[in-house]
Order: sequence, then structure tokens, then C-alpha cells
Amino acid sequence: MGLSRLAAYVDTWDGARKAAAFKAGWPAKTRDDIAFFDTGKVQFRYRLRGQGPTIVFTADPPVTLELYDEMIAHFSAHFRVVIFELPAMGFSAARASYGFGFRETNDEVAKFLEAVAGPQAILAFSCVAGLAAVDIAARYPQLVSAMTLLQVTDWEGYKVWKAGRDPKKILGKPFIGQVAMKRLAASRAPMWYDLVVGVREKITPFCDCAAEAHAHGSGWKLASAYQRYLFDGASPLATPDQKTLVIWGKEDGSHGRQSIERARHLARAAEVVELDDIGHFPELEDTKKACEVITGFLAT
Repeated sequence: MGLSRLAAYVDTWDGARKAAAFKAGWPAKTRDDIAFFDTGKVQFRYRLRGQGPTIVFTADPPVTLELYDEMIAHFSAHFRVVIFELPAMGFSAARASYGFGFRETNDEVAKFLEAVAGPQAILAFSCVAGLAAVDIAARYPQLVSAMTLLQVTDWEGYKVWKAGRDPKKILGKPFIGQVAMKRLAASRAPMWYDLVVGVREKITPFCDCAAEAHAHGSGWKLASAYQRYLFDGASPLATPDQKTLVIWGKEDGSHGRQSIERARHLARAAEVVELDDIGHFPELEDTKKACEVITGFLAT
């Protein structure tokens, strides 16, 4: 067993306890549409509302499901909306058997999609989770009819992004990274939002939501994800055939122009739409515009 896999236990050793606590406590009660689905390794927390074609979003940590009220209300007029928190992020508790591996994580997400979203869903995954959407679309094509990805670049683009987010390689060091992230999570969230949110009046509600979620035990296991999911090496991705749109907010300070251009490599005919005055969270910063772009793309 590799050192990074051993270090991942720092983030999952009490996962069974957390799963029970989250399902019985505050994370289960914040909204009427909160639900859970358990794969055995991961107890996914999600929200579901609406009718029509199923579109699936990922909460982009440290954002949790509580910040998506407006987005769900708007999109559910057009879609059956599913939004979930990623393994060991937010209140999706991961047990010690989960190791943050690339294929492993994507397979757990695929189990969730099969059970909750059903076949032929539209995947609107955000940021690094977009790599999971691409991998699942290629390996489980029956689950994915189209992709409308949000702020997603390709594997090489994320290598550059990861280096920029961890220039001293602290989070990339097994054990040291896990301990550092645990200590810094609360203070890192406001710094992250200040860097990446383009609609500046959104920063305060973003920070308030993150602080409340952190107080109730939300996860943001970035070190294990850096070490295990965004591993060093060649891209593990095949190129899917599904119709694909990538939406990019141009005011995201964590990515350079190269990330936007590299997004075109994610699928055989990926289309990229750039939005002015919007940052890392297009679906939250300008919900109406994001919905217009997505519905327009799917109608063509």
C-alpha cells in the first residue's frame, strides 16, 4: 500500500461515524429535499427536485448543498434537478474503505448516478469533478446523454491548476497535506472565494455558508484529492462522444487562458462558451444566464 493511500485514512478513519451522524443530524435537516444514497464506501448527500430531463450538478467544495436554493428553483422549471456533494466533501461521508483514487471515485459516482439520476442524464459537473463526468461518459455511456460542464479543463490543464493552488507542494505531501488542510480549511475558504468569484456581492453569502457548514463538520479533503485523484502521470481519460458544452466564467482568478482553450479537448466536439463578469461558479453567480446557455445548447 502506497504512502498516499495510508495518508488518506487521516480523512476517512471515522467515516462510518460521520455517515450516521450526518444522516441523523443537521446535514439531513437544512432543507426539505435533502436525501442520502449509500454505495457502501460513500454515503452521498444530495437534493432532487423537478420533472423532465434529468440534469446532475456537483456541489463544488467548499460550497455545500445549502447554497443552491436559487439555482434549484430556477433549473427545476426545466429539468429534474439532482445536485450532490462529492465523496468526503461537504456531508458526503466516505468510509475508510474509500481511497480517493481516480477510477475508484468515478465508479462510486457512477453507482450514485445509476441509482438516483437514472440512464441518459445530463452531467453538469463543476471544476475537477468534470473529469469524473468525462470518464463516466466514456466508460458508462448509458448513464450520460450529454455534458454541460462548468469551469472544467482537461487533465493537463488541471496539472497546471494544481501546481498554482499548491505552489509549495504542502497539500501534495502525504500526512503533512492532510493535517495542514484540516487546520486551514476554515480560513482558506474566504481566500478561495475572493480569488475566484467574479460577482463580488456573492462572496459574503458564499463565506457565510462555508463557515456554517464547517461548524457542523463539513469535509473539504483537498489534500487527499490532490494526492490520489489528481495523481502525477499521463491522462487516464478517453474521449467521449456525447454532445458537450463547457461554460467558462472569465473572472476566475485560479485559471489562466490556457485552461479555457484546453477545455475543447474534453470531448470529440466540445463547445466552449465564455461568460463575462462571472467567475468560478457560473450556475451560482448568474443562474439565469447559465440556465439560458444550457437550455439553448441542449435544444440545438
